[in-house]
Amino acid sequence: MPSQHHILTVGISLLTNFARERSLEVDTAAKHHPALGHFLQKDPRKACAEINSLDSRTGFLERKTSGLAVTLAFTTTGKGKLCASLLEKELKRRNVAVHKLPVRGADAPGRDLTPEFAVRECAAALSELRQRVIAHVARLQKSDPPPRIELNCTGGYKAECAVLYELGRTLRLPVYYLHETFKVAVELP
Repeated sequence: MPSQHHILTVGISLLTNFARERSLEVDTAAKHHPALGHFLQKDPRKACAEINSLDSRTGFLERKTSGLAVTLAFTTTGKGKLCASLLEKELKRRNVAVHKLPVRGADAPGRDLTPEFAVRECAAALSELRQRVIAHVARLQKSDPPPRIELNCTGGYKAECAVLYELGRTLRLPVYYLHETFKVAVELP
């Protein structure tokens, strides 16, 4: 049974970091699935903000961290699913228990969406994220013994981070993110 459980919002930092290193567009980088996996394996902290922040908080890359479990909250866009699947594979390779929490996302380019549609979709997706995380935390807290639950809001876009922060305050759970300058996990007050 896991003794600590971290719920992470998943963004596309893996894709953007890979694209930047290879001088590619993000859409082109997404087509290099095997190379993305190797990029993540080679230097996980450099490749991916989500793993970087989790490691900064737990030290799981350098030492065996028994009882560590992670939930990846990701959008069901092509890029969201790709990043979540690569993170899941890498974390499992390192003996971290992984749960997935998919939430809706709009996969169409922004130029194809009307402002009204975008507003409705974003609000619905954020509401779904909130409700799914609440339900997931409730299930985790029913475990015997319940794990220490922490919320990692480093990945994803700003509104997702705000939802996770609000949930942490409401549910009285620690919320942290990776400070970009100092490269350390900072717990939010």
